Amino acid sequence: MFCPKQEWLPVLATHCTISDPAWWHSFPVYKTLQSRRVVFRWERPQAESERVYASPLLEAKRYASILQHDPLVKTQADLAREIGVSRVRITQVMSLLRLAPEIQEHLLRLEDQQAIRFFRERRLRPLIQIEDPRRQVEEFQKLLAQVQQ
Repeated sequence: MFCPKQEWLPVLATHCTISDPAWWHSFPVYKTLQSRRVVFRWERPQAESERVYASPLLEAKRYASILQHDPLVKTQADLAREIGVSRVRITQVMSLLRLAPEIQEHLLRLEDQQAIRFFRERRLRPLIQIEDPRRQVEEFQKLLAQVQQ
């Protein structure tokens, strides 16, 4: 509740008394710290539960679905504007769709959070540069061995 000092607005503040707390005490952003009033002292957020990561391939598939089904989004540049990221970022994520189908299936079946975090986009980019799907799968198997260690 706003309660100005009586000498400022005597007509509007007739309900305020000396015993009323200062008007700024009603706002949670003001705190008293070591007998000083501190404005906007943010508290550390409470501990959250562990974040659940999704496969970057899911994001790529979502972008492709939007491009395919949304009549207002015709190009990757339109999609980038719609989502609020750069066009380059859209291209980077969608390049994951060039992975071999076996790799994509395996990535989408992952449920272990440690494995999902291991196969982040930056780790998968070198596989995308390999043209031969068999070589892609071979290199992916090497990465899988690293996860299982």
